[in-house]
Amino acid sequence: MSRGRKHIIIGVCSLLMSYLIVQSRNEWAPLHAWNRAFADVSLFMLGLVMIIGPIVRIFPVLKGMVTWRRSLGVWSGILALIHTIIILDGWVEWDVARLFFIFTPFGKEWILHPGFALANAIGIIAVLYYLLLMITSNNLSIKKLGNSAWNYLQSKTSTLYLLILLHTLYFLYFHKPENPNWMKGPFIAIIVLIYLFQIAGFVWTIRKRNKKEGRAKMF
Repeated sequence: MSRGRKHIIIGVCSLLMSYLIVQSRNEWAPLHAWNRAFADVSLFMLGLVMIIGPIVRIFPVLKGMVTWRRSLGVWSGILALIHTIIILDGWVEWDVARLFFIFTPFGKEWILHPGFALANAIGIIAVLYYLLLMITSNNLSIKKLGNSAWNYLQSKTSTLYLLILLHTLYFLYFHKPENPNWMKGPFIAIIVLIYLFQIAGFVWTIRKRNKKEGRAKMF
């Protein structure tokens, strides 16, 4: 299947998933519901990128999934960018300083909130890195950068994943924790599932190498 068709399939699925998530939160303000939906689907897409590698190591018959990784990563970045634009345009009205301050109705002033500021700073770094990965996620970049440099850049997806986990963790559990959000459970499940597959992939790789060394010694 061509990369263009993969982008169309993933794009349609992304928008459909976002729509369904919004419908599950009809008690939320539409702006906030769409904002969170795009962020949730972006995280899900990145989770798939992280989990494909270990799955293919354990089940080589599924190696065709690897060809979907680049498109999944691009759409994860697109959704994260939409999430950011909604915040910038619909919430802070392009006053970037408000990403680090919380308005207090009692004092009627904006005050710096360390946790809120740090979480948003991490989010900004993640989006910028997303943009870098998206811009270079093409054959022309491979040619210009060279295979070694391009592979090094793209291999840092785990760093991006960690940044997004920290950003999401704060807004799910620490920023207004009294607000209901059914994503809290699935968020933990995604983290656990990804790390279980990564551990399984690591163990499988070691066992496979040991078997090869064992067979080599027999001869």
